[in-house]
Order: sequence, then C-alpha cells, then structure tokens
Amino acid sequence: MFLKGLIGKKAAKRLRTSAELGYRSADAFFAGKQTYLELAAAYKLNDHFSVGGEGRYAYRSEGMNRQRAAVLLGYETKFDRFEVGYQFEYQHNFRPIGEQREVLRNKFSVNYNIRKFKLDPKFSVEFFQWAGYQGLIYFGTRYKLATDWSPWKGHAFDLGIVHDRERAVFAPVYRFIVAVGYTLEL
Repeated sequence: MFLKGLIGKKAAKRLRTSAELGYRSADAFFAGKQTYLELAAAYKLNDHFSVGGEGRYAYRSEGMNRQRAAVLLGYETKFDRFEVGYQFEYQHNFRPIGEQREVLRNKFSVNYNIRKFKLDPKFSVEFFQWAGYQGLIYFGTRYKLATDWSPWKGHAFDLGIVHDRERAVFAPVYRFIVAVGYTLEL
C-alpha cells in the first residue's frame, strides 16, 4: 500500500522486495559455516529483464563475519515447462584491500515445472571472477541443485545441495554444502 502511493500502482507491481534468512553448512551439515540475512529489491523492466540490488550480512562460526552489497541484472524466459535465466552480479565485499573485494558473478539457471508437484527442480551454474590488482581472475565455479516450497503466498522455503570448486589458488578446495533458506517477499 505504501509503495503504491509513493511510486504509483504500475511501478509498484514491477518492484519486488525480499528478505532471506539462510544457513550454509560445511561438508558435514551440522558443522555450520555461516548463517546469513539478505535484503534485496528488484525492478522488472519488462517480461524478461530486471535490475536490482542486495545486501548481505553473514555470521560465520569460524573466521570473520562478512558483509557485501551487489547490483544485479537479470534475464529470464520460459519455454513450455522450462524457465531459463541468466544473472550478472557486480558484488562488493567489505574486506581488507588485497582480498577479493570486487567480484563479478555470472549465473545460468534452468528450472523445470513438474505438473501438480510443488517441489520443482532447479539447477544453476555460477562463475566467479575477481576484479583485483592483478586484473580479472576466474577463481571459482558453483553448481547448485535445489527446490523450493511455497506454503503461502510470499513465503518460500529453499533446500539445495551446492558444489563449490575453487580455481587459481594454491590447494583449491572442492566442497559440498547444504543450503537451507527461507524467503519472505515484502
């Protein structure tokens, strides 16, 4: 109601805001690595393109807590029961100079809508580049197989398995992570 009065009914329909609370495990689910809160907003320019931004605060059980802010550009389209998407993200991590502060992320996703089934599969692959003092460095890939369930309008529970693969570092880490999340569209 407030947004409709402030920016107009048509623009308010295209604006989506959300808050997500999530948990990421280590290789063992109960050896938690981080719990995070993410606030986001996206504006749908047309049926396919959207722009937005997000902020995240992550509490880490080991090491320093992390914060980041990002600007997003997304594209999505539907083919029959498939939804195909691409998302470019410029991310600034609030870390000391010399660490991975400016990150470019490219994410490709495919979702499949199974008729009369609420747990539709979602698959994505994401490529990470660090824009640092050494130029652009491709440093990681993330694969995710997930599903979500929406028991009420505006609420969604997410469950997925994530596989991270580091590159361009000494002794790269390959790990599996369990991702659990709750999203509330505001």
